[in-house]
Amino acid sequence: MFLLPKDCYQVKTTKKKGLGVFARKEIPAGTLIGDYVGLVIKDEEIDGLEKKYNDACYSIDYASEGLSIFPVDIKAPGVHLLNHSCAPNCDTYFYYGHNLFFALRRILPGEELTLDYSFDPDVREGLLHACYCGSPNCRGTMYASDNTALRFGAFCDRQTKGQKFKIQKPGTVLAPLGHYPKMIKDFSNFNLFANIKVKSLVCGDRKIPAMSELRRRLRQSGRALRFKNLGLTIWAIADGRIMATK
Repeated sequence: MFLLPKDCYQVKTTKKKGLGVFARKEIPAGTLIGDYVGLVIKDEEIDGLEKKYNDACYSIDYASEGLSIFPVDIKAPGVHLLNHSCAPNCDTYFYYGHNLFFALRRILPGEELTLDYSFDPDVREGLLHACYCGSPNCRGTMYASDNTALRFGAFCDRQTKGQKFKIQKPGTVLAPLGHYPKMIKDFSNFNLFANIKVKSLVCGDRKIPAMSELRRRLRQSGRALRFKNLGLTIWAIADGRIMATK
């Protein structure tokens, strides 16, 4: 289910990935993209359902171990149509049992909205979920590393502490929430990748700013940061490290 106004996005066919979601207007950092509502299923049902749709990756973890969410209608517009990228511009925020999709940074008109699927490394299936996103940091797979999975799990535990909600039973359709946060703030756990297809934001600093300031600029502009006095262009902050080119 999209939470964006209809005039902010469009669903269209991509060259290699089937359907995808694209921005029609600028989407500010922290904007809610949608809520992954659908049918609550047992994890052992996933393979059968996805094979039915040509091995498309349409399931997402639910709030309880052993349960997932699957779209009621895969042909209907919804956030299940966001494709994978190793340098995504969207991510998920767990909120009272729901997976909310949001903009990691400013998304420019014409950009495809993408998500790092970060499949569980404990259930790797060879090259079934290989990645060909073409980003500079493409890891060649949609699976997360063991360290990334552990770090993300710990972050989610902290994030959802104190949230009380009723876990729905398999066969139940997860309904939309009655209230959603206005926006999602920045957390250092989220990796930030600039849109490297557009002009960099020129910065006149004579030394590299603090990490918090770098994140603020990258998040708010959506562009790589070119420090002209340092001969350096920062295009990502991932896993607590700065990614840059000279």
